[in-house]
Formats: sequence, structure tokens, C-alpha cells
Amino acid sequence: MKLRICLAAALLAATCSPAAARWHEARSKHFTVYADEDADELRDYAAKLERFDAAVREARGVPDVAPGAATRVTLYLVDDIDDIKKIYAGRVWEDSGVAGFYIPKASGSVAFIPREGETDQGKWSLSAESIFFHEYTHHLQLQNNDRPLPTWLTEGFAEFFANPKFNKDGSVVIGAPPVYRAGDIYRPGKLPLREMLSGDYRSITSTEWVSIYGYGWLLTHLLSFDLSRRGQLSAYIDKIEAGVPAGKAAEQAFGDLKALDRELWNYFRKDVFTVTTIPAAKLTVPPVTVRPLGAGEAQLMDVRMALARGKPRFAREMARKASRLATINPDEVAVQLIDAQIQLEADDPQAAIAAADRALALNPRNDQAMLAKARAMMVVGKKSPRTTDWNAIRAIVGNANRIDPENAEPLVLFYQTFINEGKAPTRNALDGLEYAVALAPSDTKLRMEAAGRFIETKNFDVAGKLLSSLALSPHQSKWYDKVRALYDAVIRKDAADAKAKWDVANKGFEDE
Repeated sequence: MKLRICLAAALLAATCSPAAARWHEARSKHFTVYADEDADELRDYAAKLERFDAAVREARGVPDVAPGAATRVTLYLVDDIDDIKKIYAGRVWEDSGVAGFYIPKASGSVAFIPREGETDQGKWSLSAESIFFHEYTHHLQLQNNDRPLPTWLTEGFAEFFANPKFNKDGSVVIGAPPVYRAGDIYRPGKLPLREMLSGDYRSITSTEWVSIYGYGWLLTHLLSFDLSRRGQLSAYIDKIEAGVPAGKAAEQAFGDLKALDRELWNYFRKDVFTVTTIPAAKLTVPPVTVRPLGAGEAQLMDVRMALARGKPRFAREMARKASRLATINPDEVAVQLIDAQIQLEADDPQAAIAAADRALALNPRNDQAMLAKARAMMVVGKKSPRTTDWNAIRAIVGNANRIDPENAEPLVLFYQTFINEGKAPTRNALDGLEYAVALAPSDTKLRMEAAGRFIETKNFDVAGKLLSSLALSPHQSKWYDKVRALYDAVIRKDAADAKAKWDVANKGFEDE
């Protein structure tokens, strides 16, 4: 059950697969899981994830989604939190302090989770499963919500679902307290309630930031189960969405904040928390299929994870390794696909096209190979847009879209072909871009790009809708003021000012 991570100089070695025969992929409706462990154990693990997905949807009363790359999470199980820190930071010697993380992408969201969580604090330790359930709840929350939510609520909501109990009868218990957050609530120096509700976290300490998770959970739990406060949370969010500052919205929705703070502390000290049990009869668990990875694919798991993390370091060294393994394993589609993807990251689009063609020769319906080829052709085409056959690229992207209509990436690439060609996007391309945002609502760069295009066409209603969740968010990040100024210009339908402010605001997203 151990996954050995090869990073930095180790990525240059060809021996980064000491237990290649044990690598497996589990695939289900909502998950693709890669792990270096026994097939039956991985199947049980994936089935447990699907049971959790069904329980959260049932508890929230939200419908299931059509399966597709945009709605499925690819999960990489690594050994422990130390490995997570290395992957997140990109350097083996840098401790990022991260225990697990989730990256929303239009091309398909990914998560990196340890098989083992904290072990040094007994029952107060943060378990590996709680890390994943927290991160996956963010995915579900973003998938079914396009409203401006404060950070304390998004994190509190994730903690609310992060500690499920799976009973032998198949039922799932939701809402159990995350005991590993108790210290954050007790500890001196936590963020005062009024400041937490304001959403302005630009000048808080690390201790205050961590306290948002525990105190956010506590407030979420109170507002969810206390009948005397029923409807207050919805009213709070409605007011924020209407443009009321978060602090003022809290006062209007919750009343006396000092009284709420006292009530919250008494609620915590009482130490009796209501939970919800979802019966097994209400949970539909989709089937799970497990396959062993081929020898070459297993040896390229370090490259696959680096690609999933984004902007891989040592891309050229990885590309050389992938090219060599693609030659040794000519019949493995996955090896040819990974080779195509990493060659493009290594700035060799022609090699990427050749590798994608080899993958498609083995499986003509491999939509990921189609997209890899299209991306590489677009890189080549940008250098000579007038002589490039953009319709040929669009045909490839269109084929990928027909294979997986719920994948946002082909829609984005189709739109980008017009931009790269230097032509105005067609109505069909703009409609596809808008639908791509609906499929991948948490991809903020995509959302900003789409808003910019609708500003250009003076479709201010759509642009305002796309920007509202960013501009009205109580989480005031470094780009908040610029996005809010952009949103105000869009609401005024001032085309020139909106275009100028979009140029400024979008630069912040490009630099992130």
C-alpha cells in the first residue's frame, strides 16, 4: 500500500517504479483513483468514496450529474503527508504545510491525498480520509453552487462533511464533529467572530487563518441544526449576493453578533452535536472497475502526477524518460498519451503530435489523445496562424466533444482556435464557452476569460452573471478590488471602462 514518490533529481532516473506490478487504476462514475496497492483494497476504497458522494448529495438534496471529465475527480493516493507537501511545493526540501489538496480544472479536477494522515496525536489526529472528504466536499459544493460564498462557510461546510461514519448496514452518518479542530477553537488567538464573518482576511495571522476551519464548522453546524436560527444562513448568503457587505449582511441575518458569539461558545462547550444518518436504501453506489497499469504506464506515474499538479519542473527530463518508455512500450496507449502531454510541456509540439498520433492509432476514440494533439497543433499554429488549417484542429476538438459532451476542455479549445486564428469567435463558440464555465464553475481563469469575451460582444447580462460570484465574494483576496471594479463597470454597461478594467483584473488571474 505504499506509493513511492520520485521528485527532483530522482525524476531523471528510470527506476522510479519499484513496485510497478501493484499499480492499479479504479474508475467509477465520479472518481478515477490511482494507487500503488492491491486491486481489491482499491476497489473497496473507491466504492467507499462513491458511498460518500451519494450520502452528501442526499443530505444536501442536490441531483447527481452526468458522468464526464468535468464532473469526475482524478485522485492520486500517495504515501503520507510528507509526500503531499513535496508535491504541493514542487521541491523536496520545501515544507508547504499542506496535508492534501484539490485543484479545480476545466480539463478535469484532481486531488492529491495521503493514505496515512497524522498519527502523533491519537484521536485528535487529522486522518487521511477526513482530508479527502474535506477536499471532495469543495468539489461538490462548487459543482452545484454559483453564488458568492464566504471562506468561513466554504471551509466550515467542508468540515461539516469531512468526518462521516460508515455503518455496517450501509448507512452513512453526516455531521459528526471534527475533533482534530477542537484545539483550533480552544486555542488563544483565533479570529474574532465579527472579523471572520466580514470575509476580509488580508491581514490575519496564520493562527487566525487556521481557526476559520474549526470555528467555521461550529457556526455552520449551529446554523444548520438550531431551529431558532432556521433560514438565517440562506438570508446571509442572499444579502451578500445582493451586494450587501458581508459584515453588514451578518448583522442583518444573525442579529447581535456578540450574542451569537456567546451562543456559539456555549454550543461548543455543551459538546452534544446533532448528526444526520442517511439510510443505505437511499444510497445508490455506482459500480467500480479496477485495472492493473501496464509496465510502462506504472513507470510514468511520477510524470502523470507532475502533469496533474501543473507546470511540471524538469519537464525536459521527464519528456526524455517518457519518449524512451514510449519506444519500449509501443502498445500501451497510456504511455503514448503521457508522452504526448509531457512533450508539449517540454516545448516540443511536433513530438507531442507524433505521440498523440501513436495513441490514436492504438485507440481511435481516445478523446484525451485527440485533445493532446489539438493543443499541440494550436501551439504550432500560433506561430503561423495564416497558413494553419484551423478547421482541421476544430474537427479534432469536435470529435473529442462528441465522445464526452460533458467535458469542458473541448469547448474551451474550440473557442480558443478562433482567438489563435485572429478571428472573432462564432456564436456557437461563445455558447460553448459559457457552457464550459457551467461544467467547470470553479475554474476562475476560465470564468474570467469567458467574462472578457462577453464584455467584447456587449453581452453584459452574461458577463455580470459570470463575474458575480467572484466580485461579490466576501473573501477579499489581492485581486478582489480589481474584480469588484470590473463588475461595477459591467453592471453600468460601460463597454470601454469594462474592457479596460477586465484587462487589469485578468492579469492577476494569469499571474496566479
